[in-house]
Formats: sequence, structure tokens, C-alpha cells
Amino acid sequence: MTTHFDFLRAVAVPIAIDNVDTDQIFPSRFSSKDRADGRYGDYFLHDRRFNEFDQENKDFILNNPKYNGAKILVASKNYACGSARPGAIYSHLDYGVSVIIAESFGSVFPTVAYKSGLLTIQVEAGTAREIREALLADPGSEIQVDLKNQRITLADDRNFSFEIDHFIKKIFIEGISEISLTLKYRSKIEQFESTLPDSFPWLYGDKG
Repeated sequence: MTTHFDFLRAVAVPIAIDNVDTDQIFPSRFSSKDRADGRYGDYFLHDRRFNEFDQENKDFILNNPKYNGAKILVASKNYACGSARPGAIYSHLDYGVSVIIAESFGSVFPTVAYKSGLLTIQVEAGTAREIREALLADPGSEIQVDLKNQRITLADDRNFSFEIDHFIKKIFIEGISEISLTLKYRSKIEQFESTLPDSFPWLYGDKG
């Protein structure tokens, strides 16, 4: 999936819970459900949003109406750890979340999330904490994510820089797939490949 993204200003919701794994994000019992019409958003963090009787958990932050429509999620440490089930990615997107900012992620999640158009941004623990505290103090406030300049700006103009893989950044900003990006460098790849027989003749049957 290709998603063009370079700047987003939107409501952000803080989730200050460590080790939120992919089974919490998208409980495995919903894996057989049809994703048609964006239904996976119904199951996003389901067992934190609802009790065993499917009644809303009023104390959970996503059920605070001030955060309705949040497109940015600001998490804690080791977010989305565990298996890289597709539902954990799709449920974010179907719920409306397109950017996740966190202190750290599970090792697999960021490597697959971007392929479906879900941007993950890792920041220092102090930065993530400061952003979450600002959002808790002003529920429903918007923040800005400037991917091109790699900056996050709060409603009070405090801003923070972040690092991101150049390859992933390029895919989002240009709105192209990995294959399309690779093909842009086709001539350089072919030029490099043409030098291989001379550089590594033993790989091509030339014993010298």
C-alpha cells in the first residue's frame, strides 16, 4: 500500500501504558472477522475499551470523547511488542490512527507497519513523556507531525526533533511502494551489477 504523507495536524491521544502487545491491540479471537468497511477499528484495544460484558470502560482514555477522531497516538515503551499480526496494524488504521509516537516499539512492528501506511516514530523517553503530559493537561488538543523536517510541534509551540529511516521517510513523502522506489534506481543497480563479473570473477565461473 502506498500512502502519501509529509505533514499531519490532528488530535493526539496519549496511552501511558508500557508493553502494550499486539494481542491487546488486536485480540486474536477477532482474527477471523471480515475487515470489510474498516471494521477492524471496532476491535482496536478492545479489551481495554470494553469490559467482559462489552460495556464501555469509562476510565480508559480512548473512551474520553475529547479524544474522538484522534489520528495520532502517543505511546509509552515497547509498544506493539509480540507477534506482527496484520490485524494489529489494520486496527490502528481502521480506528483512524495513522501515526504512532512512542518511546520504543516491539522489534518487528515498525518493520511491517510502514508497508501498510502506518507511520511509527520513536523518540526519547523524556520527549514522549512530555508530549503525553501535555495531551493529558489539554485533552483534545492537536499536535503537528512534520515528516519532511522531522519535527513534532505541540499546541503551545513546544517542538521536538526525531530520527527516522531515510528509506521509510522517502516512501511516505513520495507516496510510493518499495518496488517503485527500487525501480527509480534501476539504472544504478544495473550499472553496479555490470561490474560484478570483473570484481568477483570466481562467482561467474572464471577461475583466473
